[in-house]
Amino acid sequence: MRPAITSLVSKSCIPLSLESAVMKRHARVCGAVALLAAMPLPALAQERGRTDGPEGSEYGKGGYEDLHGGRFSLEFNWGAAVNQEAPPRGAPEGPPLFLGLTASFWGDDWYQLDFSGAYLMDGGRVDLLVGPRFRTYGYPLSLHAGLKAGAIFIPEVGVRFGLSPQVGADFLVGNRDNILLGLAYAMDIPQPLDSDGASLTHRVFLSLGYRF
Repeated sequence: MRPAITSLVSKSCIPLSLESAVMKRHARVCGAVALLAAMPLPALAQERGRTDGPEGSEYGKGGYEDLHGGRFSLEFNWGAAVNQEAPPRGAPEGPPLFLGLTASFWGDDWYQLDFSGAYLMDGGRVDLLVGPRFRTYGYPLSLHAGLKAGAIFIPEVGVRFGLSPQVGADFLVGNRDNILLGLAYAMDIPQPLDSDGASLTHRVFLSLGYRF
């Protein structure tokens, strides 16, 4: 009787042990698959760019790419300045050259507001002008056109309101595209125009600037 009972117990335990082994094996396989599937998620969460986070967080992580400089720039201007008529008597004499400086606020890559000053060696004029400049989208070459207005100080004549339309082109260079190299033409128009020395001045000049 005892051998029969032992045989019955052994027969009933064999299927149970096999079923337990199979279940453990399936659990291990499922765990390994789940682990492999979860591993790329942190990397994807780190690399994928988003546009709903803090300002600037989308750059460099698959979102937007900031190719250009900052909101401000400072340029040194120099070149030729030719008066349409001779300066008034008593005005300083010098070569037909000028030196200038332009500070700009960039509303966007296609628009900026310029604050500029210039000294003309032939005649001693001083221009203090402000106005917008509109730019074409392009990289690294960009064309621009603008209109400035302000005060023109003319020796022996006085202060005149003046307009100065301008056209030109510039290059963005440097590791962060923050160096500006430009070539431009401007016409200074004091108001009113007359023959006492308040005449047109044509300027062709180069610019070297830094955007920050």
